[in-house]
This record gives sequence, structure tokens and C-alpha cells, in this order.
Amino acid sequence: MVPERRRRPLVFDPSLVTPDLQKIHQAAVRNPSGPATRLLHVTLNHLYEIKNGAKGTHRLENLPAYPDLSDCETTYVQTDLRQKPSHRLIWRERIPVDPRQPIVRQVIALGKREGGQAYYLAGERLNRPIGISLSELAVPSGPSASRNHALDIGHEIGDTVSVRSGLEFS
Repeated sequence: MVPERRRRPLVFDPSLVTPDLQKIHQAAVRNPSGPATRLLHVTLNHLYEIKNGAKGTHRLENLPAYPDLSDCETTYVQTDLRQKPSHRLIWRERIPVDPRQPIVRQVIALGKREGGQAYYLAGERLNRPIGISLSELAVPSGPSASRNHALDIGHEIGDTVSVRSGLEFS
């Protein structure tokens, strides 16, 4: 009899993207019928899907004009189906070496697609300079599920991540 394969739990960490959401929320409060309200609703729906294991729109690549985000995924945020998506969520999965530890889905940035703004914002938050690949950086970037890397992230982020499961606005 083959033992049942257990799925590793996911822990959702929206801490880095919270300032982006707060800005949109403030704009939505100022103008409840404006575009920020729709952007906030669509973004929160995407975050719910990411939190529950959905895949991204596509995996990012290392492009020389941007910070290397090749360990990240992007999810397009489209508020008007007649137009291209205006924003993107940048996020990544971090897989600990210890199989008892949960996989961490860290949402890094919500930014405009125009001019690669979301890429620059994510790179800034991850302290990644433009034009330098992850392999050239001295500090490990963290693993990506798609590449099946493993890194012991253990207690270093465990406390921070485990308590960040919801989003609140004031």
C-alpha cells in the first residue's frame, strides 16, 4: 500500500504589498465610484486566489533592463476587460528545506504595468539592483517553487509570516 502523499500547507505573507493596497484603499474611500474601488476589489480577489494556491499569469524572467525577478510570478490585474491589464501583482513562493515547514507565498508588490513600474517596485523591495542576476548577488534570494530550489528559511521569517494571514485597512 502506497502512503498518501500529503500536500504541504501554504502560508500567505502580504506584508510587503500592504502599503500598495492601503494607497488604493484610501483612493477608493475618497471616491467610492472611481477606478480605485474596482482596482481594489479585483486585486483582493487575486490575492485570495494566490493565498489559496492559484498559479500566476506567468513566471518572470531575468531581463537586463529590470531587477532580476526570475524567482517570482506575476498575476495581471485587469479592471476593464476591453483593455490590457493596467497592474500586476509580483509574488513568489519560498520553499523551506524542512518538509514540515509550510511553503510561504510572499506577495511583493502591486504596481502599474506601464513602464515596468511593478518590476522596479518589486526589485526595490527585494533589494535587487538592475542588471545583476540572482546568481551574481551575494545574498541568497530565496527559492522558487517552479525551480524546485530549497533553502532553510526556518525561524528567520517564521514568526513574521505565520501571523500575516489577513489584510486590514483603517
